[in-house]
Amino acid sequence: MRGKIAAALLLVFVVAFSVAASGCIGGGSSPTTTTMSPTGSKSTSSPTTSSPVTTTVQSSKAVNYIEGHLSKATVIDTPKYVVVVGPAGSGAKVSNLPNKPAIVVAYKVNAAKTPSIQELMKNQQGFGQINPAFLRDPDMDALIQLAREITNPTIRGALYNALYVLANRQVPEIILGDNKAVRVYWNWVHNWYYNPVLAPRWDLVMKDKNAPTVSIGIGDYKNEPGTIVETTFGWPSSFDPAFDYETFGWALYHNVGDTLVTYWENETTKVSPDLAVAWAHNKDGTVWYFVIRGGVKAYDPKNGELYPINATDVEFEFWRVLRAGYSVNWMLATYTNLSKSYAMSDSEFEKVLQNGGVIADFNGKTKEVNNLNELLQFFGYSGPTAGVYKLVLPHPYGGILSVLADPYLMVIPAKYMLGSKYEEAMKAAKWGRDPEAWNNYVQSGSKDPIHTMLQNNYIGAFTGPFYIKAAKQNSYIILERNPYYWNSSIWNKLQQKYPNYVVTKRVIYVLSSDATTRISLFQKGVADIAAVPVDRLDAVKNLKLGNFESRIDSFVTPDMVFIVLNAAKKPFDNVKVREALAWATPYEQIYKAVYQSYMVPNYGPIPIGWLGYTEYNVIKYNYNIGKALQLIKEAGIKPSDYTINIYYNTGNTQREKIATLLQNTWGQLGFKISVTPLSWPTLLSKTASGDFNVYIVGWAPDFLDPDDYIGPFLQSAVVFDSLNYEVING
Repeated sequence: MRGKIAAALLLVFVVAFSVAASGCIGGGSSPTTTTMSPTGSKSTSSPTTSSPVTTTVQSSKAVNYIEGHLSKATVIDTPKYVVVVGPAGSGAKVSNLPNKPAIVVAYKVNAAKTPSIQELMKNQQGFGQINPAFLRDPDMDALIQLAREITNPTIRGALYNALYVLANRQVPEIILGDNKAVRVYWNWVHNWYYNPVLAPRWDLVMKDKNAPTVSIGIGDYKNEPGTIVETTFGWPSSFDPAFDYETFGWALYHNVGDTLVTYWENETTKVSPDLAVAWAHNKDGTVWYFVIRGGVKAYDPKNGELYPINATDVEFEFWRVLRAGYSVNWMLATYTNLSKSYAMSDSEFEKVLQNGGVIADFNGKTKEVNNLNELLQFFGYSGPTAGVYKLVLPHPYGGILSVLADPYLMVIPAKYMLGSKYEEAMKAAKWGRDPEAWNNYVQSGSKDPIHTMLQNNYIGAFTGPFYIKAAKQNSYIILERNPYYWNSSIWNKLQQKYPNYVVTKRVIYVLSSDATTRISLFQKGVADIAAVPVDRLDAVKNLKLGNFESRIDSFVTPDMVFIVLNAAKKPFDNVKVREALAWATPYEQIYKAVYQSYMVPNYGPIPIGWLGYTEYNVIKYNYNIGKALQLIKEAGIKPSDYTINIYYNTGNTQREKIATLLQNTWGQLGFKISVTPLSWPTLLSKTASGDFNVYIVGWAPDFLDPDDYIGPFLQSAVVFDSLNYEVING
């Protein structure tokens, strides 16, 4: 499954979890053209778009290009560019474009290869190959595919701006808003940060050295300076990253393992080095090279053994995750070609660099590099290296670095997993040049011996700042500081910078499904941090222990709640009806009565603050029954002819309340409205096959890239024979 469809989006921020994801286009005066080969599968029918908003200043170069190349055009004014998209062919008459650079996109649809909406419904592809609303729009598909294959962030940003505006006008989904998360903690906790896709790294969080010492009730453990105790609920679905697709497990992996790249603290716009100290790619972005950090050792606390990490370990773990066949592997299966990817020596990589055409992008700078030292200097690294992982993509993907930061791709040493078969397996695969040979040593599915070993040993070999010392299901998990962590010098630096605080040496998750128990543990100071329902926050407000106080923070998350309208059925196939329903949605009532004001408005399918989010040229829907009635009149339908059945998942009281509010306000338009709860599996089955009118659902990210939202929310399975674009200045 692409992305995380959320059965319930908690409003309480459990700090361990995120609740439930270059070729530069030149400027200059002459246009830059790139021809894209057909990819994916996307649509045939004509889009129904609202009239674009334009200014009275004409861009003659763009107009001349459009009139010569497009048969019709959709024009979207974005903050920095005007984006024009349409079918290839002469004839489109467009004038009065905004006086901005233009991105002009032309495409040819392959109607024979494009599956029909009915085929996609039959194959249950809603929220898969096609958006959940079953809306077909070749213009949006063209922009989605182009944005995926461009690595230039400026051009990608403009394309996602355009898609955000189109979604805002087409309304396949009514976006209610982005959830605000709540975190409850004592103010002796410091350096606590928030990242929308990664849990906090606990070794970067500190406590006041005067924080109280309290017995926890688990053995002889105490909550004291140097220890972080969080009381929360849940349990990892697996202690094997290859079999885990949920936030608790990913939070643990982020603290006990290392990925190639990471988002450091609250970074969202760029990744930082982790196991990879530098990276570069070929000019079209289909081949990436990751230089692996030397001197990293994985620690096995059970046997006291150390395992050096190198590029072959990276390759083997990626292959193992793909081979496991669990649903989380869709990202590797979609964005990488691991059969052609392999570990290289530094000297082999030097030869690649000397041949030219290798580009490095980092910290907003781009450089063609010709030797390894030049690349390492570009990233500011001067230490040892442990080989290079060559990662091949089936096509360029601008969000690949964000995918590689996901914690399920933490690297576990191959020697630890293969044990006595390590040398045999490596020789069989020619030390990674023939990774298919590893299929004889790794089974698909949960019966694989490596999976069983990792599950039983709670992973067992760790490269991150902590290791898992002990755990009891649904009771507690204890993390201890890794004495062999490669970046341990950061702890002394933090201690010197903040002499009144103590760096975290131990983390204890105290687990309870009972909110009253969690609140009590927090009130007594047994827990530093607590998961508390929003309707119980009064119980943890304004508490005092000695000179310390309880604190409650809130902040916007990328977790969305939205209403899906079936655009393949009447009357929702009429854009004016969809707009009318958006204007008849009681947003403020929903925010206050359902979410206790822990939700903020959003007007399209990109989280607030992410690449592509914009409020420019966007309709800011609010409750306006008069405007909704006018649009229904313009749509030319008789509302009393239609019964709208609203689905939500059984037991989700928030969505039940939303459905009840919609029943009232949408009913004022003349529709007959019914509300039906369905079990989560039944809801997923019906909605994937298009067997619905309207349903309410949530979405949480897999990785920090707008494609993790735009693609699932808008793509419609159009296959293109050609897809071209030009960037035109002036």
